[in-house]
Amino acid sequence: MSAIQGIAVRGIAACVPTKVSQTDDYDLLAPEERQRLQKATGIAAHRVSPPGQCTSDLCQTAAEQLLDHLDWERGSVGALVLLTQTPDQPIPATGIVLQDKLGLPSTCLAFDINLGCSAFPYGLATLASMMATLGISRALLLMGDISRVCAYADKSAWPLFGDAGSATALEIDHSAPSIHVDLMSDGSGRDAIIIPGGGLASRLPPGDWPAQPAQDDDGMVRHPANLRLRGADIFSFAITKVPPSIQRTLDAAGKMPGDVDYLVLHQANKMINDTITKKAHFSAESSLSSLAEYGNTSSASIPLTVCAHAQRFDRERLVAACGFGVGLSWGTALFSLPAGGVLPLIESDHVY
Repeated sequence: MSAIQGIAVRGIAACVPTKVSQTDDYDLLAPEERQRLQKATGIAAHRVSPPGQCTSDLCQTAAEQLLDHLDWERGSVGALVLLTQTPDQPIPATGIVLQDKLGLPSTCLAFDINLGCSAFPYGLATLASMMATLGISRALLLMGDISRVCAYADKSAWPLFGDAGSATALEIDHSAPSIHVDLMSDGSGRDAIIIPGGGLASRLPPGDWPAQPAQDDDGMVRHPANLRLRGADIFSFAITKVPPSIQRTLDAAGKMPGDVDYLVLHQANKMINDTITKKAHFSAESSLSSLAEYGNTSSASIPLTVCAHAQRFDRERLVAACGFGVGLSWGTALFSLPAGGVLPLIESDHVY
C-alpha cells in the first residue's frame, strides 16, 4: 500500500464515437437471450467507432479539450502516458505518436502501458510517482481502447464492449491531498481474457492464421486475432479479489465508505459491480455507472463513467476508483477531484 504525495488530479475528459449499437438490435441473440443479457450485464447499448478511427483519435480529442479547459500551454506538459491494449500499431508506441499530434514539446517523455481493465489505478500510480520523482510539473494520463478486436459472431463478447478514449491531467501541487493506491496482479489467470494469436510467442503468428474465423472450443466463432472471454472466471475473480483491495485502500487513508463521495468501478457488468459495491459496504447510490449506455469500455471505463456524471462534480469530491480484469490485474486509487474539473462526455468521429 502506498501514498503518493504532492500530485493533484486537475481534470478528466472522455470521448466516444457517435454510432450507437443497441443490444436489442444484435441479431445473433434471440429476443429472450437479449433480455437475459441486459438484465445480467446492465448493458443496453455501446458505442462503435467508424472505420479508420483508432484509439489515438479518441484520446486526442479528449486531451485537446481538457488542455483547452485547463488553459494549459502545450509546452508545459512534461509527460504523456497512454494505457491501452489496442494501440494504433505494434510499433511505435501510440503515446509517442500522440505527443507529436498534440503538439507537445520534445522534452515531454511519452510511452505506452499494455493494460486494460485495471488501467486507471495503475496509470495514476505510475504517472504520479514518476512526476514526484522526476519533478515533472504537468502530465497527461491517456486511456482508451477500440473494440474491433471482438468478433461480431462472439455472443460472449461483442455485445459487451464499447469504444472510448480519455485524458486525465495531473500537476505537482505540494498542498494536494495524498493519492492512496493498492495494486495487485496474478498472471496465472491470464487465459480468462486473452487474444491468443499474433504475438511473437504465439503458436499462431499472423502468417499462419486461417483465412476465415472458425468455431472455438467454447462454441464461439472467432479468429486468432479476436478477444476471448471467460465470463465465469472473471466473475469469481472480481467479487473475491476486488473488495479487499478497496478496503485496504480505505484503511491506509483512514477512511470509511461513508467518507467517500463516489465509488467508480471498472464497468465490467452490472452483476459484478453490484456485488462488489455491496461487499465493499458502499451504498448503491454512491457507485457510479455508465454500463447502460456505453457498455464495457476497457481502459477508459473509469474516466468515462466520471464524465458521464460530470454534473455531480460541481464541488470537490473524494473518489475511490477500482479497476480489475485482464491480466489478471486489479487495483484501487483514492484521490480528490476539484470542482469543475470533469468535462461532460464528448462525442467525435474525427480521425486525425
